[in-house]
Amino acid sequence: MTPRERAAFNQGVEAVRQAALIIAVTIEAQDGSQGPRQQAAVAALQALAEGAKDLMLPEPEDRS
Repeated sequence: MTPRERAAFNQGVEAVRQAALIIAVTIEAQDGSQGPRQQAAVAALQALAEGAKDLMLPEPEDRS
């Protein structure tokens, strides 16, 4: 994978992570968001955001 492809992949993963966190916060901020479905959705989105960190590709080691 080229450095450019790696950077694009990582940016996409970061976008997913940030979107999940934004949606989770939005759900939490809504009136009546204390129902079990809303709480489950928030927990799932937070888990998605946390798990997405593991998808990030590390920078290659400099072999020069």
